[in-house]
Amino acid sequence: MTYNQRITVLIQQFADGSISREDYTELIRHFNLTGNDEQLFTAMDEVWNDANPSVPYTQEQEERFYQQLISTPAFTPTKHTKRTLSLWSRLTAAAVVLVAVSAGIYFYRIADQPGDPDRFVKNDLAPGGNKATLTLADGRVINLNDAAQGDLASQGGIAIMKTKDGQLVYSVKGADAANPAQAMLLNTIATPRGGQYQVNLPDGSKVWLNTSSSLKFPVQFSKNERRVVLSGEAYFEVAKNKLKPFVVKTAAQEVEVLGTHFNIHAYPDERNLKTTLMEGAVAISFTNPAIKEALLKPGQQAQLNGSEQLKVLDVDIEQAIAWKNGLFMFDGQDLEGIMKQVSRWYDVDVVFENDEVKKKTFKGTISRFNHISQLLQVLESTGSVEFKMEGRRITAM
Repeated sequence: MTYNQRITVLIQQFADGSISREDYTELIRHFNLTGNDEQLFTAMDEVWNDANPSVPYTQEQEERFYQQLISTPAFTPTKHTKRTLSLWSRLTAAAVVLVAVSAGIYFYRIADQPGDPDRFVKNDLAPGGNKATLTLADGRVINLNDAAQGDLASQGGIAIMKTKDGQLVYSVKGADAANPAQAMLLNTIATPRGGQYQVNLPDGSKVWLNTSSSLKFPVQFSKNERRVVLSGEAYFEVAKNKLKPFVVKTAAQEVEVLGTHFNIHAYPDERNLKTTLMEGAVAISFTNPAIKEALLKPGQQAQLNGSEQLKVLDVDIEQAIAWKNGLFMFDGQDLEGIMKQVSRWYDVDVVFENDEVKKKTFKGTISRFNHISQLLQVLESTGSVEFKMEGRRITAM
């Protein structure tokens, strides 16, 4: 076996989760010494093509795998050549790089690396998935988990359809679509704990709804604006329309755009309200008139804390939308904040032994599509925390 072949084998082991800590160290040391990112890309392509010769892949997927591989502080990649890269979903589920900041430990672990595999087996829980209910203007409630693909309902000139990949699509059909009365008819899509869903609105805008969230919107937007009401978290890709602004209302603010991509994190049980802009521009006004309007540029995040103090910061937008891309990403986040995400996604209740354990901070990336046992074992492996599972109750110690 040549050395290049050896590196390809190590990447394959990283992909399927079988790599040892020693081999992972060898892998990152090789690229730190050679700076040959092109070899890394080539090996990643070979691994994909061998496993999935007839399946297409996307740039977003491959880039995510690349970022997972290099996100350890021990890995210092050179300026890599931008290529059309891919990541296959099983790679995201296999690989974990975690740093326990508060403990001063840098720990690299693969999700199924030997540990204590039986501790959480009895109560192990699968991750969330596409689950939601749709409440129509006439009061009908449609469980989207059970609904078959195809047409679900019709309201005036609007047809509602569930696609084969689990999206909800509103489309304008017929002359009645111009009826202004449709703007008075409100629909609500809501995700439970452990649920997420995508909805395509009648104007062509796309909304990804995170777990424990709801979006209220009219069957047809009015002539003057496109207004929706959000509770929880959602990522928006708004169709451009200079004559009709798109407005997202939450309990504490309104975000107005003409056509752009942004994320709003507005859970009622969290102190911080966060609006992150990916592209375009947004204007944010607040329920409290004492707070000055904020104008965001791409890469910026508006943070309104529980004391209603506003900050506008430059942030890592990939972290803000990690949930949409199937990842948990922690960048020095405390355990209390991490476990709020965990409790919503896995539909569990979390309690803490004391306030000290809440403040433990972690940095790292792990797939949202792992079973909960894998996530808890990785957090435990830093030596900073231990968990006890009793049914759907988790105690952090």
